[in-house]
Amino acid sequence: MEYRSILCPTDGTEISDAALQHAAYLSKITGAKVILLHVVEKWYHSAHLVTNSDEWQTIHEDWLNKGRSTLVDEAAKLKEYGAVHIETILRDGDASHEIIATAIERMASVVIMATHRYSPVGKIFIGSVTDRVAKKTPCPILWVFPNLSNE
Repeated sequence: MEYRSILCPTDGTEISDAALQHAAYLSKITGAKVILLHVVEKWYHSAHLVTNSDEWQTIHEDWLNKGRSTLVDEAAKLKEYGAVHIETILRDGDASHEIIATAIERMASVVIMATHRYSPVGKIFIGSVTDRVAKKTPCPILWVFPNLSNE
């Protein structure tokens, strides 16, 4: 199996950092490009409240700017971890849909994604991006369960 591109969705949290480390490692040993994806979901989930007002446009632009800042910070971490070839993508919408769409568009060899350890009941009430991605992603997925000291 040849790895050409590694899709690594991130939200800038400590949990995402575990996936970044794995993506950087796999990138180093295979030469694959890491595609770092950040999805701004707030606008998508607020669509029923959104108007075309200047205030909402300002809020939306602020969310996008925070997403861009997250990508810059996460790309710097990837470089620290040893990744060389990095592409950043900012998307607006439902996270699971955007992850799947990006994996298809960029012909990802693998998706590396951190996840919480929800119980089956927790998944029912909270939902799980990882579950939705797993059902439709056209490539292998590496789930990273971070070992956080406060869990």
